[in-house]
Amino acid sequence: MGRYQDIDRYVVSLIEQSSPERTVWNVEKLRDGIPANWNYVDGCMMNALLSMARITGESRYFRFVDSFIDSFVLEDGSIRGYKPDAHTLDDINEGRVLFELYEKTGKEKYKKAADFLKQRLLEQPRTWEGSFWHKQIYPNQVWLDGVYMAQPFAALYEKYFGSGDYADIVRQVEIVRARMRDEKTGLYYHGYDASKTAFWCDQETGLSRCFWLRAIGWFSVALADLAEILPNGSERDKMWIRRAGKAIIRRAAEAA
Repeated sequence: MGRYQDIDRYVVSLIEQSSPERTVWNVEKLRDGIPANWNYVDGCMMNALLSMARITGESRYFRFVDSFIDSFVLEDGSIRGYKPDAHTLDDINEGRVLFELYEKTGKEKYKKAADFLKQRLLEQPRTWEGSFWHKQIYPNQVWLDGVYMAQPFAALYEKYFGSGDYADIVRQVEIVRARMRDEKTGLYYHGYDASKTAFWCDQETGLSRCFWLRAIGWFSVALADLAEILPNGSERDKMWIRRAGKAIIRRAAEAA
């Protein structure tokens, strides 16, 4: 219990030093003096704080997240500091908290914001196979990071507000497995350029020349999150029950 209390005290100290305009965990923004905006780093922390609220039963974590997100989401569902024209998957991640916030507060603007971000995904450029570009400035590039940034949000949207069609989500994960997994090691390359023209990629495979532990971590956590979000059934089974139990998530964990 002592360790949990230590974690609780540490996290409380972080939120006590933070506000929507300045978060102490977002060290890059602090270092570079970047104005407050909607970003994946704060999004990861907001998701963590909601988890802390559920685990500890402490309402202060939920109140902080609600206050934080409320300051960015406008009444019409648009988001302060969000740049739609950038078409970056990173900026989808923070939207994951909107569903629980809407469910528990009833604030209609949270649903509108989820609709807003879903529309951004519908507008996201794709490769010829149907994978999201990671960003507008990186045409035809698929990064492992992007699976985490976009697909759990997309799955949550289908669960809460959509028709329950998870086919595109699963298809994009399967493309990553088919194109980016190294058959020798089982590890996943960080990036894949479907056009095979990026300076960093192998001109025959389109793959980056190295594995990146952090990116493999993003991908692995995305798979774990999707395993919790997707309902039992054919689409979920395609990802986690295949090859005599050697599912995508299990194979990724064994390789790492």
